[in-house]
Amino acid sequence: MAVFTSCAKMDNTYQPFLADGERVYPGKPSQIELHPGRNRIEVQFQQNLDPNIVKYVIYWNDRNDSVIVLPTSTHGLLKTTITGLKEQSYNFEIVSFDKKGNSSIEELKSGKAYGTTYESELLTRGVNIGNTLAGLELSFSTAETTNISTEVTYTNTSGQIATVSVPSSVDIYTIPDNAGKQIELKSTFIPSNGIDKFYSPLAVKTFNAYAGKYQSKGVLHHPTSGDRSINEAKVLSQITDEIVQCNLGDLGASNYLMRLKVNADFSVTITPAGVTPDIDQHWGANYYDPVTKSFHLFYSYNTAAPRKIEETITLQ
Repeated sequence: MAVFTSCAKMDNTYQPFLADGERVYPGKPSQIELHPGRNRIEVQFQQNLDPNIVKYVIYWNDRNDSVIVLPTSTHGLLKTTITGLKEQSYNFEIVSFDKKGNSSIEELKSGKAYGTTYESELLTRGVNIGNTLAGLELSFSTAETTNISTEVTYTNTSGQIATVSVPSSVDIYTIPDNAGKQIELKSTFIPSNGIDKFYSPLAVKTFNAYAGKYQSKGVLHHPTSGDRSINEAKVLSQITDEIVQCNLGDLGASNYLMRLKVNADFSVTITPAGVTPDIDQHWGANYYDPVTKSFHLFYSYNTAAPRKIEETITLQ
């Protein structure tokens, strides 16, 4: 009798909660993924096989906002995009409902919508610019994980504005038909699992169109020692966007340097640098050949006893 009385009391305790029958929980969704975008987020999840489910509801902003997603007969993946979101993080709840209004246990997932603030903080992929015989050589820095490509805009040999897209997997890219002295760069980013592209602020890089690695060949006419051949590699380094510098003849080890400026008519002005005392360039034409990408120079230094140098410096 004692046992019977105890069980009866226990049933009375739970009776109010069972008045409408046992609580039914529809199957809940699974494999939830959030794909961030520009002021929007795509929500993807796997439908449950429960045949009684009539809708899925996605809540956010503490359930102040929601969207309804209807199931399909294939019971595959469902996708819906929530738009008009502020640039911030969100917590989503996804709940299944059956035809009687029973709801599943909620599934929670956090994600973020991106916008203009995120975009303004993106950095254009770094690049070093050099000239080669094959064209303008762009040596890129290691790309960020979310960087997918960098657009490069330049002026081609026809005088037209052209654009190429360099994938993030490419570290060195050569533009064969560049004719300008500046390029514009803009990198493209997609956040992890994202659905939209974002762009770094436009970056403009000017460069000296004549800086690069060259080969010099020629002869140095010495007033007392006679002639000696010149055949050496030279680096024409950028001083300004208009002026490059290299060693004088074959005297680089002695800090005898000269600066070269290509004028509008492709004539070349030579000025002394380093310990070079003076330069006289009246001996012959000094000019740059844009077809062969070579400097043709005839000059001298040391006015008291001129050392005359004839050399052709060709881009490699």
